[in-house]
Amino acid sequence: MKSVLCALAVTVFLILSFNKLVYKDVPTADRMALLSEVNRHKKEIKNILMTDSNFSELSFFDSMLRNNRILMLGEMLHNDGETFKAKARLIRYLHEHLNYEVVLYEAGQYDMWMMNAQMDTLTNKSLAKTIGGIGLFDFWWQNEASQSLLTYYKNTKSTENPISLGGFDIQFSGRELADKRAKLLEDFLLKNGIDSTRYPLLRKNSNKLGYLIYERFASKQLDANQKKQFLAELDGLSRMIRGPKPDAEQLIYSRYLSDMKNNFDKSWRYKTGSMQSMHFRDSLMAENLIYQIDSVYAGKKIIVWCANVHTFSAPYNKEYLPLGAYIKRRYGNQAYSLDFTSYGRYNKPGRVVDRVGKLAVENVFHAVKSPYFFLDLRELPDNSILKQNFSSVINQGIDENRKWYEFIDGIFYIDINKDPIYR
Repeated sequence: MKSVLCALAVTVFLILSFNKLVYKDVPTADRMALLSEVNRHKKEIKNILMTDSNFSELSFFDSMLRNNRILMLGEMLHNDGETFKAKARLIRYLHEHLNYEVVLYEAGQYDMWMMNAQMDTLTNKSLAKTIGGIGLFDFWWQNEASQSLLTYYKNTKSTENPISLGGFDIQFSGRELADKRAKLLEDFLLKNGIDSTRYPLLRKNSNKLGYLIYERFASKQLDANQKKQFLAELDGLSRMIRGPKPDAEQLIYSRYLSDMKNNFDKSWRYKTGSMQSMHFRDSLMAENLIYQIDSVYAGKKIIVWCANVHTFSAPYNKEYLPLGAYIKRRYGNQAYSLDFTSYGRYNKPGRVVDRVGKLAVENVFHAVKSPYFFLDLRELPDNSILKQNFSSVINQGIDENRKWYEFIDGIFYIDINKDPIYR
């Protein structure tokens, strides 16, 4: 028994020693220097409520975004409810004070086109609460903060400065379209005199499009040669619809079919969440977004809503070049990436959980004792400690040590986040 207790004591000592080595605190001098730098440069933000019309504390954006045309608004996780509130308030401010008139989501290009068209003509107020389901993923519309923002979008449609909504993803996003995709495509082909029998696999599987993105399901429906033929049919139909002089509807259906083909190709070739899958998707999202910026909304100021990782303007690693890197290469300082991060989050009983690791800079942010603030990394002097490597959980809560100013332009800090209130 004594030997067992000794062994247990040694094990506990080794564990504690290992934790001390791996998770040791940031040296006091560095911590104090960081804290001083943050306090020197932070812009205090009083609240994140969209209903608050006193935007005086956001006026620093007026000069900061003077020459900006594209503002990428990230989020650490897709269930950061306080971030949703802050983004909604920012969008209202940017629209009313800085003339941003387009919001493009990391959502299906076709799905968001359908949603915007429905919102443009919506007269039945009872449908307003579910209209987000036409274009957006559920986590972006089935919550109170997003419902308020959707109402705001709808209200602008009857003003002299309406907000246009769009998407740039290759994925299906609108669940409200799930059982309508086949019929909508069939009606479009009939309207344009296109013989669907020339595309037998597409015709046969048109009611299964939402399931074919799962490789295991697809492999039960199509063998390897049929998969190639199916992708070829989508590609051929897309090219044929585009033709020499497509109208707006033909153009979006052409791009929809191209997105569909690329989405299936990605899902069947790469493991979900892998670097190869991320790289493939981001390269195509970049192509769609650049098309929207340069052609559909030429000359307009645009807000891009997506995850933090997609805003990164430098290669994430050798395998993955994020969407933001393509945008930054093309538009330079006309594009600004603004990402959100937090120290922890409230659980349902109201306790703070999911605190960051000891090395994360969010510990220093927490020590500022401010619920919300903003840091413009662009304005920092070259010798700033924040322009050196530091650890942050800004990418999906993963503690990573990088020169973050090379990846993002600004940080919006929300001390304690929490889940959205779902409706």
